[in-house]
Amino acid sequence: MIRTKLAKLKGDQVAARLLRNLKWIVSSQVAMAILGMVSLAVAARALGAAGLGALALIEAFARIIARLVHLEPWQAVIHHGSAALENKDQGRFARLIGLSVLLDIAGGVLAAVVVLALAPMLAPVMGLEGQPATYLTLGALAVLVSLRATGIALLRLYDRFDVLAKIDTATAAFRAILSVIAYLLGGDLLHFVAIFIAFSLVEGLAAYLFGRREMKRHGQTMTLSGMQAMLTANPGFLRLMWNSNLAVILRQTTQRLDVVILATLVAPVYVGHYHIARRCGEAAIRLGRPIKQVVFPEFARFAARGEYQKISKTATSISLGFTAVLVAGLLPTLWFIEPLVTSIFGPDFAAATTVVSVQAIAVALFLAGVILGPVLLSLDADRGLMWTGVVTAALFFVLLYPLVSMFGVTGAALTHLICNSLWLIACIWLTHRALRAKATRPAANASEQEEPV
Repeated sequence: MIRTKLAKLKGDQVAARLLRNLKWIVSSQVAMAILGMVSLAVAARALGAAGLGALALIEAFARIIARLVHLEPWQAVIHHGSAALENKDQGRFARLIGLSVLLDIAGGVLAAVVVLALAPMLAPVMGLEGQPATYLTLGALAVLVSLRATGIALLRLYDRFDVLAKIDTATAAFRAILSVIAYLLGGDLLHFVAIFIAFSLVEGLAAYLFGRREMKRHGQTMTLSGMQAMLTANPGFLRLMWNSNLAVILRQTTQRLDVVILATLVAPVYVGHYHIARRCGEAAIRLGRPIKQVVFPEFARFAARGEYQKISKTATSISLGFTAVLVAGLLPTLWFIEPLVTSIFGPDFAAATTVVSVQAIAVALFLAGVILGPVLLSLDADRGLMWTGVVTAALFFVLLYPLVSMFGVTGAALTHLICNSLWLIACIWLTHRALRAKATRPAANASEQEEPV
């Protein structure tokens, strides 16, 4: 039976492409997770819990501002770009990429301006004084130039997941190497902030440069003029970009703004403990992103051809298999959590084991439904995904203060746990509803055509 299944996979072009791309992205995400943990461990040992908390605030502030005002167009570009490439509409594709570049440039400049304007006012509220308060303003440099969203869209549309995997691994290695050098030379908070800025700028440009190279290889160009013509050629682009970004914004806001809010409720040392828990969770999420990144272009192609049954079967198979892997990995991690934390980050972080454990369970729940976002976007159910994000994000901010007041820093992780559970349930329901609607639509249209006019 296994040999039969493998033979079918080899003969299925879609499955073969998925497996090939998944191999590249899994490899890069594993490498990035390991390199990210190296960077985090080195920073923790160099700066201590309080210094690491300050670095976490500086990074989180810059990232959350960028996430709020820089709307990334890559999901809308993939959705509309897949249709343009399927129809061999070169003009539409050129205008689409030009629109994406303009949006990325405007978003980066706006994010930098907002960071510069808000940093002096919010630094005292977050408990940053003296030099750390000044460093908060430097975050504007980290978000000023970022064309990564356009680059990601291009590389995924051209099926160059291998190139993107190599870029991401190289940038993660760049940050880890700089962190180790700073640690060996006795670097302080300023050095690690500078490393964050350098890493962000490299990350923001590398994917775009390689994506443009792929465009040239395929003999395609980019048009930067005529914004109205761009939008007319890609109807629904702004709606999809807004809804897909809002869903991500709401989720990442709870994952980044939580650090800023927590800084007003607990001492900096506990912010450092929570940063450890979040970064460990982010390392785990990196292992789940490959599936999301690989399947979205495939789901977009299925949807463009009306093959909704394939979307259902592929999503179900991947979700069940990935959930089994999550359970198998989570249980031993929780069992050995204390020696793992203290051996990686040092004995000063032994008190962080409880919050790391709760955050691990919350992340596992999110990863169990990671495939559902691309499914809903491909089925034009982006509004439902957006509203799910709105409700769970609102609930997160309602619960954060009382749970932190009752359970300390662990309360922040408990808030993630509750909201991720509700988010998963809602996304499962939305997916079933969207698939049923797509399955019954042809029949409904046929019955309407039979009625006399």
